[in-house]
Amino acid sequence: MAAARLIWPPHPYRAGFCVTDDTDAATLEKVRIVYEFLASIGLKTSKTVWVFAPDEPCGIPALPRSIQRGITLEDRDYLDFCHRLSAKGFEICLHGASAGNNRRERTTQALDFMERQFGLPGTYVCHAKNAENPYWHERVAPRGPAQWLLSLALASRYRCSGEDPKSPYFWGDLCLEKVRHIRLFRTRNVNTLAENPSMPYFDPEKPLVPAWFAATKRSFAECTSPEALEQLEREHGLCVLYQYMHRYADLGDGTVQRSLQAGAERLMGAGSIMVDNTSRIMDRLRLIQGVWFVRRGNELWLVNANDRDVVEIQLVVSAPASVSSPDQELVQSGETVRIPRLPANRVLALRADRALKPVGAHSILLDGQGHGSARFAFGSVFVNVAESPWRSPGGIELGPRSCVAIFNHDAARHRPWSRASHAELYRLLLGQTAIVAREILYKGRPIDSKKFLGSEEIPLEDHANW
Repeated sequence: MAAARLIWPPHPYRAGFCVTDDTDAATLEKVRIVYEFLASIGLKTSKTVWVFAPDEPCGIPALPRSIQRGITLEDRDYLDFCHRLSAKGFEICLHGASAGNNRRERTTQALDFMERQFGLPGTYVCHAKNAENPYWHERVAPRGPAQWLLSLALASRYRCSGEDPKSPYFWGDLCLEKVRHIRLFRTRNVNTLAENPSMPYFDPEKPLVPAWFAATKRSFAECTSPEALEQLEREHGLCVLYQYMHRYADLGDGTVQRSLQAGAERLMGAGSIMVDNTSRIMDRLRLIQGVWFVRRGNELWLVNANDRDVVEIQLVVSAPASVSSPDQELVQSGETVRIPRLPANRVLALRADRALKPVGAHSILLDGQGHGSARFAFGSVFVNVAESPWRSPGGIELGPRSCVAIFNHDAARHRPWSRASHAELYRLLLGQTAIVAREILYKGRPIDSKKFLGSEEIPLEDHANW
């Protein structure tokens, strides 16, 4: 029997890489140097921006003013440059309306401005302790002992309330409407997906955010080393890199630092790693979450329960097996089977010269008539591989060789497929705690955030020190 495993990257890629770029302390001169280089080699990122200059401090109580440094889109030259980046496939997205606390009206204005200028931003990255950050501070942890302990540990008790309708900083309803995913936990693993395999995931404890994802906090050089890229390909992984890209600008000679140039050229030269902005990567992951295996005995089908087609699907068959389909022509190269397109709500029969056992994805067992269903965290999937229509016991009507996903009422709007387990969330929380401890113990970061941010030149800005 051969194991058949669905991998997330589209053909011909074996892994993925994206960057979320925080705008803190950015200047147009530095941004221009770095992004002209990135554009020249086709390395697209998700670049965060502030629309407005701050009119309030960051955090309640306030953090030092150094946390508010950086150019905003009120600078016309910077806005024009961001337009040019957007036209080249870079994602321009919010790091908050401004670097300070933003009341509902200001966040509304920023979202409207971004929609007019760049289209709705899929990605949102919270800034520091801004009061409008949703489910922030101790609420990043799951409810229960971890959240209670975190509230005790964070003695400063910064008050973030973007999810609270009673707060002047509330914008959770707008977040649910206009944002697709927010960055949350950080990890040291180059393969972010290995630590957060459910991303992008919906958390019912945080219902006003459509989805969350984690990021890797390492230097660009580390994550683009030959060893790191080999790891990503071997694990069919994804690096979601958290960076401050403008810090790689060398103002002395107007070029990027050698570490960035070498790593970026190595990454783009790999050819087998999908490099794109964060929203497009997350959209791909979300689509693959809606692709299911269906089996009956030694028979195997692949179904697309999404309401969108999925293109360039790849199966990896772990033992020599010749795989084909009566429904469309497949392309096989060694262990990899390429499926050019799987239409929305349709079924694809897989035939092999030996039995195939699906691993690592949702799986549905069929009855003798070719009907089946399965529950997942936010609803149910129904499948009919027969040549005649089927009415399920629950009254769901399915045409021949089709499938449909029925989402629970509270999830129907965003159709989330994935929920992180408590074990995964606790692992991510411990990983982020370890990052902070590492910086305090080995990198000289003060425990007190105000002391850490209290000078004009904040420590740890050199990414090589990450």
